[in-house]
Amino acid sequence: MKNILFILTTVTALSITSALFWKNTHSPDTSKIQPHQYALFSNTSLNEEPIQPIPETRPLNAQKVALGNALFHDKNLSKNKTLACATCHDLSKGGTDQLPLPITAAAQQAKSSTLPVFNTPTIFNASFNFMQTWKGTAKTLEEQIAIPLFNPFEMGNKSWARILNYINQSPKYASQFQAIYSEPVSSKHVIDAIAEFERSLITPNALFDLYLKGDALALTPYELEGYQLFKDRGCISCHHGINIGGNMFQRAGIFKPMFEKGVHGQEQHKNMIQTADNQTLFKVPSLRNIALTAPYFHNGSVENLEEAIDLMAKHQLGITLPIDENNKIHAFLKTLTGQYQGKSLSDE
Repeated sequence: MKNILFILTTVTALSITSALFWKNTHSPDTSKIQPHQYALFSNTSLNEEPIQPIPETRPLNAQKVALGNALFHDKNLSKNKTLACATCHDLSKGGTDQLPLPITAAAQQAKSSTLPVFNTPTIFNASFNFMQTWKGTAKTLEEQIAIPLFNPFEMGNKSWARILNYINQSPKYASQFQAIYSEPVSSKHVIDAIAEFERSLITPNALFDLYLKGDALALTPYELEGYQLFKDRGCISCHHGINIGGNMFQRAGIFKPMFEKGVHGQEQHKNMIQTADNQTLFKVPSLRNIALTAPYFHNGSVENLEEAIDLMAKHQLGITLPIDENNKIHAFLKTLTGQYQGKSLSDE
């Protein structure tokens, strides 16, 4: 009996010791958590934040994603076989082309200087936007996909016949479409596959996402001060939700015109498309991966994020940010760079 009691006592002691060891090695070192970090670090407050983390996975058809990936990168879908969706939405460049205006802009402006041309928005997380394009001309990814395919200044197709003929003559594509759709290839199938791939282009696990999911040490005190300023100064009124934007339209220049003549140069002003009373509305862009998607604004007129923050504060919020506040908000925005397929998009 004494032996049994000794064994039970020993096992219990070892269990307690192991539990304490696990806690000490796996729990956050709360001594490193600053007082103001606790302000957000609770399930209740995190759930009430105006920004939500991106889910790590989505229920998607893997075969469609693979097919859509191939089509997204295939220049043969353009009339002259020179452009693919990925030409302007380069996944190695934050899902953009990192140009002020797309490479097709020169031809379009030469043909008609009155037609607006817009900076290329990122394709990453586009599926979380409530509408697509700067002006919301497409309600869904499917509607947006068809626009560049038939824009004479972009991929230049005049009908689906050429595209479908190319796909049907490709043994690889023909077998893939047949395996997925079990019927002759149609325009609906092409768009469906590309849209499924685009829905896979999500970038979860940004440092700020990790913080929202409960990692109190994911952000530095400086970055958290930037987030608090982001909310206190009013940025959050338009940039909120899972995509930190992309869910509403807003006037460009609430307190004063965003792009007054001469501010950024006459040449850049050709593409402002501002009305006389400055009532032009644009979809509020997502701030996800914003550190990677310069130049900024619908016309790509601002090269660096610090200047973009300064302009937004003055024209949209009616305030002038001190340099230290700008720097802190900038630091916070850099924590919004996520991961794609398990790897960070950041060069840092």
